[in-house]
Amino acid sequence: MAVPAQNLTEGSISSHLVRMTMPMFLGISSMIVASMIDTIYIGILGAKELAAFSFTMPLLMGLSSVSMGIGTGASSLIARAHGSGDSARTLRFASHAMLLTLILVLVLMGIAYLFLEPLFSLMGARDDILPLVLSYMSIWLLGLPLFSLPMVASTVLRSVGNAKVPGYVMMVTSGLQVVLAPLLIFGLLGFPELGFEGSAWASVFAGLVRALGMFYLLTTGERLLRFGRGRLSGFFGSAREVLYIGVPSMLNSLIGPVSLAIVIRLLSRHGREVVAGFGITSRFEMLVLMVLMSLSSSVGPFVGQNWGARKIERVHTGLKIANQFCLFWGVLCFALLAPFGDDLVALVNNDPLLIESASWYLILVPASFAMLGIGMTSGSLFIALGKPLPTTILAVFRMIVVYLPLAIIFDHFWGYIGVFAATMIANVIVGALAWYWSDKTLSHEIALLPKRPGAIAD
Repeated sequence: MAVPAQNLTEGSISSHLVRMTMPMFLGISSMIVASMIDTIYIGILGAKELAAFSFTMPLLMGLSSVSMGIGTGASSLIARAHGSGDSARTLRFASHAMLLTLILVLVLMGIAYLFLEPLFSLMGARDDILPLVLSYMSIWLLGLPLFSLPMVASTVLRSVGNAKVPGYVMMVTSGLQVVLAPLLIFGLLGFPELGFEGSAWASVFAGLVRALGMFYLLTTGERLLRFGRGRLSGFFGSAREVLYIGVPSMLNSLIGPVSLAIVIRLLSRHGREVVAGFGITSRFEMLVLMVLMSLSSSVGPFVGQNWGARKIERVHTGLKIANQFCLFWGVLCFALLAPFGDDLVALVNNDPLLIESASWYLILVPASFAMLGIGMTSGSLFIALGKPLPTTILAVFRMIVVYLPLAIIFDHFWGYIGVFAATMIANVIVGALAWYWSDKTLSHEIALLPKRPGAIAD
């Protein structure tokens, strides 16, 4: 039975990329905006709660990396299978990826609960902040399956060309979270006043609605998720293929949270206001970078389908368009954030040290966004070709060889400003390396293709 999805191997390349990118951007950016609005609500509670919220970010990102890795592996396999017209393989990978996600997430929940306190103590959470962090994460972990399964479902749907409806689901549920959070944090309209914990409960409830929406799309809309006898047949083989790409992608995704944890550890020595300022700017950064993340996520299915159909010239053109946009967006973000960053941060909290530290971040780091975006696009190309190791190697190189030594040295001489400068330099160096490596890899893979008529057809 054919999968009712979008064929990315024909038609306007730029139109496909825009159509795939915009719903993804609107959907995930709405989730980030909801998190930013949560930050404003928490900022009303105080700088201590803001700092606690910042401490949770590395673990939230780290736990999400598992579902991101599975989604990346499944997307690469599904896009190529769909591009080659293999519907049975497409359906099998989609169903098995969701089951694999559920199994791994449940295991992770149990492990995370056991090590919450020592982990956050190691990160530098002090006595007055640690209880807040632990209470928030204990609630948030309950919703981990509700956050992880929709993430993989969205990736699976986008790999067959359906980006619009999953984007709408994410937007609606993010709006629900924005409405629920103040009711539960401040005890409005008869709801209990839960304080900082109310933000976590709002995320869990929104995640439940999001999971139900994505489940409906997979089972009733695209019909990519099937139940019944024989549906588990070949699960271990599918899991092995997904994890071959997914595990390096998970490791790549984990490096970000580990780096973030180290950054917070370094910043914690300069005061909780600096940590809180970093937490605020990180959410502004996530919002503007979501355009580039969404674009790179669209490049994966586009390249995968066209590679499967051997439309190589379309692959070249799509990558060129994506990289040109990364350069444009990076320049625009720097032009807007560098001069006006302190005004944006002041909307959340007006502590002078908090605003000063945040404004330095928004002056230095956005200068590297263009190369960071090109690095993301290059990473999507590697994954689409079924070659996940280069992205992991580059991520490890960024953290161990470039970023950590620079951050420690610069922190010694220039304090938290030096830590931010190290981030900027690492983004530029690794983005340039990824661009060069991906171009060489694509040329090599093209040379290995069978020389047959239509092999590089547009």
